[in-house]
Amino acid sequence: MSAEVGEKAPNFELPSDDWDRRVSLEEARQDGPVVLFFYPGDWSSVCTDQMSRLQDEIGRFEDLGVKVMGVSVDSPWSHKAFADTREIHFPLLSDFGREVTEAYGVQHEAGFPKRAYFVIDKEGVVRAKKVENSPRDQPEVDDVLDDVEKAL
Repeated sequence: MSAEVGEKAPNFELPSDDWDRRVSLEEARQDGPVVLFFYPGDWSSVCTDQMSRLQDEIGRFEDLGVKVMGVSVDSPWSHKAFADTREIHFPLLSDFGREVTEAYGVQHEAGFPKRAYFVIDKEGVVRAKKVENSPRDQPEVDDVLDDVEKAL
């Protein structure tokens, strides 16, 4: 199974920084498009760099009316500590059971998510996606924003 451009994005509801604080894609996209960033895990050097760069550039997404959310298989406790330490203010969602990672077709053979992003419009349709070839690779923010602008 995989989320493809032009198709309805798999809906989900996942915990963020607490098992009881849940975020759903359906609710998130009510205010406009969403970019989901799948990443292998909190605390690795590449993931730390990517999430920190996204936080540094979050205003560029907000200027376009786009919500950013990160998804990994780390626990909500890990996300909370990671976000607090790195001063990340967008939602980091815990796909602890890996259902969403599988539904989007981005589960690495080692069990963690491949590094990928999906641009999902307000109606819930995938408008752009990119799956990196290696966990060490990460998308350039300018390239993601180009995809967002083309999708709007």
